[in-house]
Amino acid sequence: MTGREVAWRVLAQEYLASVEEERGEGDKMASYLLSPLGARMNRVLMVGTLGPAEPVGQDPAQPFWRARLVDATGTVTVTAGSYQPRALTAIQGFRTSQPALVVGKAQLFRGRDGSATPTLRAEEIRSLVAGERRELEIEAVASTLDRIGLVQRLRRDPGPGVAPTPGDLTTAVSAARTAIEKYPHSDPERFRESLLPLVVPGDPRATPASAVPPPTKVVRRVDPAPAPTLPRAHHAQESLLLDLLDELSEASEDGYADLKEALSRAAARGLSEVRVEELLGRLEEDGVLEEPIVGKVRRA
Repeated sequence: MTGREVAWRVLAQEYLASVEEERGEGDKMASYLLSPLGARMNRVLMVGTLGPAEPVGQDPAQPFWRARLVDATGTVTVTAGSYQPRALTAIQGFRTSQPALVVGKAQLFRGRDGSATPTLRAEEIRSLVAGERRELEIEAVASTLDRIGLVQRLRRDPGPGVAPTPGDLTTAVSAARTAIEKYPHSDPERFRESLLPLVVPGDPRATPASAVPPPTKVVRRVDPAPAPTLPRAHHAQESLLLDLLDELSEASEDGYADLKEALSRAAARGLSEVRVEELLGRLEEDGVLEEPIVGKVRRA
């Protein structure tokens, strides 16, 4: 890896509603899908039930497989080909439906009739053990609620003086404003309503039901119950990764940790690339880390 985009935590409904593309200039510039809630997605992390995969390619020398990832809000098509060897091997192993995590590139497939359908080109796929799916669903719900709240604030007051609340970045505000312009008829409340099946009353790890208020209320996020408690192993892995990044930052000439080197060293210490991606995403969302230069990270 020479560079890396943060993998957005999204649910199927928001992803499938994302039909606006943003393309950079040049052959190697990143492209993005913009969601109605302002998620500017190059890479995404999704969880759900991944169904049995099937081959769809015509050339045996260039295998191409497809499966469907289902969560409580919809179904997303997941693909993997010969250019994603690890993801291809993983998707071929799904002979029955099972809980899975998928990290991949956001893509927009356009049919002959001009219709646009978002698909996910997998980079990493793995099965989820007990409890992992729920924790990742909680992250996706919380991220979705944050985007809903930001879009609703900007709809009420679109002026340039609107300041982001804690956790919002300037880039998020800009993306949300663009989303409002590109999706003028999108109703954020329908995305809020789709979160209800993921809210389980009585589950101490769940986002409280009050975080998904009736459509008549506009609430950014309410957390009357204790926040989900992460396992000790998670905190230990975070500490290990932060120590590793600090070592690389201190030894570098520019003060940044190179992500390619960080992934290599993390693997030597027992952390998979997918796990490092998950940890980096959470730490960046929490404001602990920043990536002002693609592929370069340091403490914020």
